[in-house]
Amino acid sequence: MRSTFRILFYLKRNAPLKNGRVPIMARVTLNGQRVQLSTHLSVNPETWCAATGQVAGRGRCADEINRQLADIRFRIEQCYRTLFLNGSAVTPAMVKEAYLGVTHRDCLLEFFRRHNEEFRRMVGVSRSAATYNKYRCVCHHLERYVRQTYRRDDLAFSELDKRFVTGFHAYIVQQCSRKKNTAWIYMIALKHVLMVARSKGCLTHDPFAGYKLHSEFVSRNYLNEAEISRMMRLELPSGALRLVRDAFVFSCFTGLSYVDVCHLTRRQIQQNGGQTWVDLTRRKTGTEVSVRLFAVPQAILCRYLPADCDEPIFGLPGNGWCNKRLEQLAAAAGISKRVTFHTARHTFATTMTLSQGVAIETISKLLGHKNIRTTQIYAVITHSTLDGEMNRLSRRIDALYPQAAVAELCE
Repeated sequence: MRSTFRILFYLKRNAPLKNGRVPIMARVTLNGQRVQLSTHLSVNPETWCAATGQVAGRGRCADEINRQLADIRFRIEQCYRTLFLNGSAVTPAMVKEAYLGVTHRDCLLEFFRRHNEEFRRMVGVSRSAATYNKYRCVCHHLERYVRQTYRRDDLAFSELDKRFVTGFHAYIVQQCSRKKNTAWIYMIALKHVLMVARSKGCLTHDPFAGYKLHSEFVSRNYLNEAEISRMMRLELPSGALRLVRDAFVFSCFTGLSYVDVCHLTRRQIQQNGGQTWVDLTRRKTGTEVSVRLFAVPQAILCRYLPADCDEPIFGLPGNGWCNKRLEQLAAAAGISKRVTFHTARHTFATTMTLSQGVAIETISKLLGHKNIRTTQIYAVITHSTLDGEMNRLSRRIDALYPQAAVAELCE
């Protein structure tokens, strides 16, 4: 489609200056869209010719203003030609920003990278490395999407709209082959960065307005009693593989996440009433957690307890590396499920607590959740739990309606 690019100079008659002169404005129109910008020039309205967009008549003052307007027109046209050659989708806003010399601080990807750099400095203080890696991943996908779709290195915030949001969402799902919940997490991260940009005045509108994001429920893997026993009975030599197995089993019996197990120290192990407890503050949510150690986790703890109170007890490698080792361990134990370190947390919520009759409110407290709805996602009603509940219900119903009443009904 042919581009329709025009520049029009006109007077801003509704805002006259104190000296009676009127500001001269420039209007840039491209394919039906337009923006206005100030020329920083003014003129006596009686000498202005609307048909030509110039000062009428001859004289030094008129010639000087007309010369400056011609120079402004030339520079705007030059900006348009430069953008047209570098990018496939030029907008009037882009032409205006190029003419005004707007820098990359008003562009999406540059702002995103700066956000990530500021976030990186806070990792280990008030931010987690996992969240930082998530933002880096989203920024990487965004860079590829902008280059592929817009054939440019960056986008101005003024160009972002609902079509940009839906396009990136589709790109993540279709071309990057990410599942629905992964795409949902990426889009939430992008929305957060755009909210930060709005709060800093870089973005004047919300591209996500009216765009609904939904996650998809997926069943959480967990180990049953037999699978936990097989994992525990694996004969492993001392080393990294055994460390990962023991830390995983410890998490199955305590519900601690990978990051909390990684940073667990002797200072968080407390004795209370002759019992051993883990008392810590969750790094993800900041909530306090107290979990009593039973025989199995206590035996594991004794094996790895360091002399230094501030030294990590388990000293695990990265989460991704641990998950690859857990795949090997699961295969060796004859477990066909996909097992990650987070599976241990699901196992604690399901096999270790809910299946043993622990109330969902108690499980929520043990897991350090702020909202019980989060716990309900973890806690799955197992067949054994359902069978036990139905047996108890059966005894109560049979007591209310004895066999004699049933016999009378059948006669």
